Amino acid sequence: MDRQTRWVLVTGASTGIGRATAEYLAANGFDVYAGARKPEDLAALGSLHRVVPLRLDVQRDSDVQAALEEVSKAGTGLFGIVNNAGIVKAGPLMDVPVEDMIEQFDVNVIGIHRVTRAFLPLVVAAKGRVVMMSSDSGFFATPIFGPYCASKFAVEGYADSLRREMNVLGVKVAIIEPGRIATPIWNKGEALLAREISSPLAPLAKKVGRHAIDGGNKKGIPPVEVAKAVHHALASDRPKERYIVADNKMEYKLLRVLPTRTVDSLVAKEMRKIEKE
Repeated sequence: MDRQTRWVLVTGASTGIGRATAEYLAANGFDVYAGARKPEDLAALGSLHRVVPLRLDVQRDSDVQAALEEVSKAGTGLFGIVNNAGIVKAGPLMDVPVEDMIEQFDVNVIGIHRVTRAFLPLVVAAKGRVVMMSSDSGFFATPIFGPYCASKFAVEGYADSLRREMNVLGVKVAIIEPGRIATPIWNKGEALLAREISSPLAPLAKKVGRHAIDGGNKKGIPPVEVAKAVHHALASDRPKERYIVADNKMEYKLLRVLPTRTVDSLVAKEMRKIEKE
């Protein structure tokens, strides 16, 4: 990769996985366009070596177009896109407002399409890479997190289709599947816990939410581990199609092959355990 082809766009780079990825890539051979929304986050990103901040809200077509024009005007080309921006909506599906589901998909799925569709011609010209930030929730759907799981399952399907299309054009597409990662996203879940819900699942939903937040804060692995996987997906001559970033990789592999009824039984057992906590 020469200087014209090692620029990478990272969306959602203000905190957590996105910020760690921007920093790690910039420290390991890449120049980074770091997308964020808030002025203070853009200023912080601008202080990093080899990082150029871009105002980029993946829900706004105007932001995506302006960011594309800025990159095109700079004349750097673009080797890679790291579609990291995402949000979490949760709750029993019978309680989730339609507006929440729409926003969940608009950020996590349609946002990916807005960015990818706009910047892909530059990546194709560089015969570069597209990296999708999925989740363990993209192949293992958990109760109470239906909106988020559904969006990540959609990301996996989008990425698989894109990879098979891009093979023809010499562009590689990789999916990153993080498990519990220690990021500020867990603290944002407090607002979801505080929301009033009225279904029979409300007591269990509160306990599952609390269990997830506590587990993420106490047992989450550092986001730099995800950044390392992203770097491999961008830099390796033979990147993997999927990267699981978690301590319990074997458990995840089993979940992909066990009969659905068996997995449902295991989930029900875990729910009963949480209910008693």
